[in-house]
Amino acid sequence: MKPVQAPPGSSQFGVALIEALVALLIMAFGMVALIGLQGTMRRASDLSKQRSEAMRIAQSELERLRDFSVATINESSPAGTRDFASIQSLNACTGEEGEGACLQSINVGNASYSISRTVGDWTEALSGHTQALPPMRNVQVRVSWVDRAAGAQFVQLDSFISKAETFLSGSLVAAPSAGALRRPGERDASIPVQAKDLGNKTSVFVPGPTATVAWVFNNLTGVITGRCTVAAGTASSSLTLQDVESCSNTTVGYLLSGTIRFSNNLRPDPANPEGFALPLDVVITNSRLADAIAAPTVQQCFDDAPTSPSSTMPFVSYNCFIEPNNGTPRIWSGRAELSGIELTGANARKVCRYSADYDGNGSISNAEHPENYNAVSSSLARQNFLVINASVSRCPTGAAVDPANGVFVNSNTELQQAAPAQP
Repeated sequence: MKPVQAPPGSSQFGVALIEALVALLIMAFGMVALIGLQGTMRRASDLSKQRSEAMRIAQSELERLRDFSVATINESSPAGTRDFASIQSLNACTGEEGEGACLQSINVGNASYSISRTVGDWTEALSGHTQALPPMRNVQVRVSWVDRAAGAQFVQLDSFISKAETFLSGSLVAAPSAGALRRPGERDASIPVQAKDLGNKTSVFVPGPTATVAWVFNNLTGVITGRCTVAAGTASSSLTLQDVESCSNTTVGYLLSGTIRFSNNLRPDPANPEGFALPLDVVITNSRLADAIAAPTVQQCFDDAPTSPSSTMPFVSYNCFIEPNNGTPRIWSGRAELSGIELTGANARKVCRYSADYDGNGSISNAEHPENYNAVSSSLARQNFLVINASVSRCPTGAAVDPANGVFVNSNTELQQAAPAQP
């Protein structure tokens, strides 16, 4: 076999080999670049997964903080109950803290996530002063970790948590209207549900079975803007706009309304009193107020109390019209008391009022039924009383709100009227 020889006149030897080596070199550079790109893509994919996991952990921690059982723990709260005050700042654990004193790290996949949270009261600077706003805390949750390239990474979520009773969360399912929440009958919540909507943004209400007067309400504010004379026994549902047109916009007054329950038990249960109604009347007085606005001179109170103590009525409903002063805003101060109740003698009773710090702001406002009303500037509903036997040492303490056990209302009571203390 003869060796291959270059064609005559050619001076190129080994060109194919050189071309192959150049191609191999180019491919090698490409492979190196591809390997680097693959590593970058793998790290980016891994970091994306870690960020998603960190975000899930941060959101879970925020939701856990929102899941407190009651706004404020009291003596009837079971052990382990979490309240608003339990939302506190905590750092990630270093291994020296006691149990519950820090936030434990979480190992997921190829990363270890450290959690910390910073909690502060929500305040706002106004005119150079720091003013405390409604009970609310700003929460900052930070989740940190180290990625596969030894780079420090973190995600951070900021939110606000309001101090609100957990049973109020049910209002979130209410369909929205012009206001934040849908109101009963699209009217102010203080307007009695029995009041008839007249269709012109007003409602009319006859306050009692023997009343010879009807009150006209502004649906938006709950203020009484008219008083009309009607025949005894007239039902609110029978009145029309024409019936009250001439007496509308003739006055300004606020409604004070509620129910009166009764108990003869020596250990009365304020949530389920078992007694029957007694004859009584409701009056507004200022006999026990000092340095306060005088009780209104114009007031009308109506109730459906029985005329005989042998009644089997479970409770009494009352409604009072109170005319405020002529100031801005128009206000009144005074005290609601029950007359016709024996405070001394063989059948002595004492009067308790249903009252508690429902909004958790540390004080009893007019809407929460204080002993004495001060500077009332709106209608007040659900100002309820409990009449008990005078031999009971103190007004009963009701159960705290406990939605898990079906308790949605704080039934605590405080003393309103009793026999004078003996000297």
